[in-house]
Amino acid sequence: MKNILLVHGFNGIPKIFFYFKEELEKQGYKAILPQFPVREEITINGYFDIFDKYKLYFNKNLVVVAHSIGNSMFIKYISENHLKIGQYISLAGFSKEFYNEGKDVLNEKVKLAVLTEKEKANAEELILDRYSVYSDNDHIVPFELLEKFCKDINSRPMLIKNIGHMGSKSGLEELPEVIKIIEEN
Repeated sequence: MKNILLVHGFNGIPKIFFYFKEELEKQGYKAILPQFPVREEITINGYFDIFDKYKLYFNKNLVVVAHSIGNSMFIKYISENHLKIGQYISLAGFSKEFYNEGKDVLNEKVKLAVLTEKEKANAEELILDRYSVYSDNDHIVPFELLEKFCKDINSRPMLIKNIGHMGSKSGLEELPEVIKIIEEN
């Protein structure tokens, strides 16, 4: 049985994660939806402490779906612990620093999410199947960084128009394309 680990980003669990959990559990998957630190509370160790609770699931039967800053935290974790997984689907992933006017806490936390060359190379080595889902109208991460992330980890790009950053402000409640990726692999 495949296990699905859902890794949220800066603002907490997005609506689409509840959709993923419900849809995947209907199909017999075990969907794990932990609460990671949010906003000012975000630290690398804070994410790592939560990942440690699920470390036994990290194997070829694990699918990780991560959103925004959660992508970098996940890659840093598997890189540091040299853990192999079966499939990874990035939602609005980035590996470089960027700046958003008036969002000081976010800008500070984005600095923690910068991936090293070694971490990017480890992502390629440790993850068997990689996809990056991103939008043409993300209001948080610059489009060129979304595209670069695909190249940085050698993932299959999946541009979906008009879905924003896929977080709480986007209003996105379903993303069947992600369910389809999991079902087909």
